[in-house]
Amino acid sequence: MKKTAVEWLVENLDIIWEEKIIDLVEQAKEMEKEQMINFAEFVATYPNKNKNANGNILHAKSKYDGTERTIDLLLIFKQD
Repeated sequence: MKKTAVEWLVENLDIIWEEKIIDLVEQAKEMEKEQMINFAEFVATYPNKNKNANGNILHAKSKYDGTERTIDLLLIFKQD
């Protein structure tokens, strides 16, 4: 069965869109990887780490210092 011009076009556009989506997903993965590395480097600037009673990692020398949980640091990082 012969394809119409429109059927041929749709088939080829599907291939192009699929390739573009795959490319965009790979780019997004690379961006996410870079963001995770940047965040890890940001968190590493808080050298003193402890755990609280809930198992959350705290970033402070002692319980009397101002403490941030890792999630708090992520929110700070995302604001910058």
